[in-house]
Amino acid sequence: MEKEIRKQPRRSMWIAAMGVVMLLLAAAAAMLVLNRYTLSIRLRGDAEITVEYGESYVDPGAELYLADAFFWKEGIRPRDGAVNTYSNVRQNKLGKYTVIYSAEYRGMRAEGSRTVRIVDTQPPQIILTPDPEGTLLPGTPYEEAGFQAVDNYDGDITHRVKRIEEYGKIIYSVTDSSGNPCYAERIVPYYDPVPPEIILEGGAQISITAGTVFEDPGYAALDNVDGDLTQQVAVTGEVDWLTPGTYVLTYQVSDGFQNKTSVTRTVEVIAKEQQQTVTPEGKVIYLTFDDGPGPYTEQLLDILDDYGVKATFFVTDSGYDDVMKQIVEQGHSIGIHTVSHNYREIYSSPEAYFEDLYRMQEIIYENTGVMTTLMRFPGGSSNTISSKTYEGLMTILTKAVQDAGFQYFDWNVDSNDAGGAKKPEQILENVKQGVMQCRVSVVLQHDIHAYSVEAVEDIIIWGLNNGYSFQALTSTSPAVHHNVYN
Repeated sequence: MEKEIRKQPRRSMWIAAMGVVMLLLAAAAAMLVLNRYTLSIRLRGDAEITVEYGESYVDPGAELYLADAFFWKEGIRPRDGAVNTYSNVRQNKLGKYTVIYSAEYRGMRAEGSRTVRIVDTQPPQIILTPDPEGTLLPGTPYEEAGFQAVDNYDGDITHRVKRIEEYGKIIYSVTDSSGNPCYAERIVPYYDPVPPEIILEGGAQISITAGTVFEDPGYAALDNVDGDLTQQVAVTGEVDWLTPGTYVLTYQVSDGFQNKTSVTRTVEVIAKEQQQTVTPEGKVIYLTFDDGPGPYTEQLLDILDDYGVKATFFVTDSGYDDVMKQIVEQGHSIGIHTVSHNYREIYSSPEAYFEDLYRMQEIIYENTGVMTTLMRFPGGSSNTISSKTYEGLMTILTKAVQDAGFQYFDWNVDSNDAGGAKKPEQILENVKQGVMQCRVSVVLQHDIHAYSVEAVEDIIIWGLNNGYSFQALTSTSPAVHHNVYN
């Protein structure tokens, strides 16, 4: 009994092992039944290829692949498989073509395709026949020398050329059957032997007085073909309107055919001749008053009239126009001082100063009928305030105003009524001390100060009692000039 009991387990184990084997065989058989093979064709290169007309098309080809669900998922290339290719690509004709690939392997079939486009992107060419030697005068009709249009695909397309003629050139254009455009341009060989003409307004010779800002009278340039060329005229040369001399301006212009014209204008800047100075006999006092007329000027005129004394007034545009006229009517001299007395403005440049000078001269003329050339610089010719706005200005102006025909007067006796002297007694004493140092005295006072006007009668009485005569400045009076520091 014991032996039989030991053998039973061995038999059971064998039976169990056989069952496992059978299960494995069944599973393998099931896998073989479930596994499916697939055949495919894979293209070499792109699925769509574009080829320029005239270039050779070489098909990249395709490859055959076999794949299954378990072992060859990525696929393998069977050694005994082949791909057949069918192509209808016509390289000499534009269009869209299809290349078909097919294969059979162990009962399976696969297909693939590729698109091939034959295109033309090259523009045609326009060939212009050269013009014969010689030239055409403007206005002469142009006779076409000839042209041809050739395309790499369409061939001769001369009949399609469009031609647009403009003055001086012809534009040719053509488009091939693929829509590629082409342009060409012919420059018509016109020849214009006639240069443009420059007309100088005001003439080729001009004279101006020194101190008169030069403004070009103008010019015009006309051409027989190009028409008005005035805007293209180049002007070279400069006129120094402050300095007497002869200056040359050159006007140049070219037309479209490179015909050049050049003319010149001569501008002569002339200095006015100064009158000869006349030195008065005896001891002379010239009373001069700046910055008026003002509220005290009429009182001053009465004092002068009482003693028969004549004085000089260097006036501003102060608004006392009637008093300005009264000055002249009572026989006094009137001179230019400044319109505004704004140092920063009038001493900003020579142009600014002369603009102020001439404007004040006009104001005096409008109110009195006198075109005076007598003048006094604000601050005198020795002022240094001008150096803050224009270096060297007074050196320029002192010469320029005389070349322009003006006579400028500084002073050699300062009443100091614009400084520390605020009482008539002080002003009288300052004038007396200054006058006694000179035979010819030019006294500076300001008729805008009441205390200065009040001192005038005492000055006159003292002068007359001491043998002095009183005179008004004229264009021939001795010019008292300061040293110039700017």
